[in-house]
Amino acid sequence: MNEFFEDIDNMDSAFSQYKSECQGCDMFLPVNDLGLCEDCAGKLDRDMIRKRDWAYSVLTFGCPKDKLEDLRNDIIKKHGKKFELIADDKPKKKKQRNKAPKKGRK
Repeated sequence: MNEFFEDIDNMDSAFSQYKSECQGCDMFLPVNDLGLCEDCAGKLDRDMIRKRDWAYSVLTFGCPKDKLEDLRNDIIKKHGKKFELIADDKPKKKKQRNKAPKKGRK
C-alpha cells in the first residue's frame, strides 16, 4: 500500500503513469485529467489561446493582461492560425444551386 502513495508523490507532471486512450488522438498513452495525452493537451492549449479563451489556457496563467495578445500572435506565428484540436465554429458555406428551369427547356 505504501508503494502506491510513494508513486503518487513521485509524479512530476500532470500526466499519470497509467496509460489510457487519449480523447484527442485515440492513442493509448499517459493522459491528464482531461483525458488528453501531452501532445493533444498542448494543441488544446494553443487552440484556447487562438480563441482568446485566456481563462482555460495553461500558458496564460500568470501572464500579464497586456502580454496576452503578444502570446497569441507568437502562437499563430509558430503554429499557424488554424485550430489543431477544436472544430471550427464557422460552418462552411455551400454553393446554392439555381433550381429555376433553364430557358428553352420544358
